[in-house]
Amino acid sequence: MSAPLVAETSTKLKPTPAVTVGPFYPPQPMGLPFFGAKPLSPLPEGNDLTIGPGGKQSEGEKISLSGRVMNTAGQVLPGIRVEIWQVDARGHYVVEKAADKDPGFAGYGAVSTDAAGRYTFTTIRPQGYARYGGLIKRAAHIHLRVSGAGLTPFATEVWFAGAPGNERDSFVSRIDDPQLRDRMLVRLSKLEGGHPSGTFDVVVPDA
Repeated sequence: MSAPLVAETSTKLKPTPAVTVGPFYPPQPMGLPFFGAKPLSPLPEGNDLTIGPGGKQSEGEKISLSGRVMNTAGQVLPGIRVEIWQVDARGHYVVEKAADKDPGFAGYGAVSTDAAGRYTFTTIRPQGYARYGGLIKRAAHIHLRVSGAGLTPFATEVWFAGAPGNERDSFVSRIDDPQLRDRMLVRLSKLEGGHPSGTFDVVVPDA
């Protein structure tokens, strides 16, 4: 897990780098040529992506992802909507058509931050994937989007320390600031009697 972010009185926190929602954002997927996509409807609400329709359990290793949403002054933001989505254990997004998807993986979740600005999800450890016969290669990641009163909707990605392909991933490698890149890398730790967990705090840019 990464260390909690704390803003000093006279120092602003650097905003979390923005990353596109990509072509497979479940509410409004664009898809890609040769990879059609259909909006997810109804959208599942809740923080457990490992339970699919009909109560089916997902494939893959369960993990917990939690963190806080705050502004650049370090003030936590309650009541903010946090959405996450990712590929399943077979490497497919839930909105992809004609894909051999895991029927037990919800693929998308959404919650509101609590009074302390915190959110928590249960999902699976993501894997990297390739498209276009390997022309596009992505390291393991989870998409994350925040929105709420007074905020411009903001999307980013959660990456994982030590994941194969991080250095070759065009989104990871474009973050030149070593401190910001380190903040984007979640370090999973195993809780006794539980599954691996990691922390990802989000600092939204000033309006």
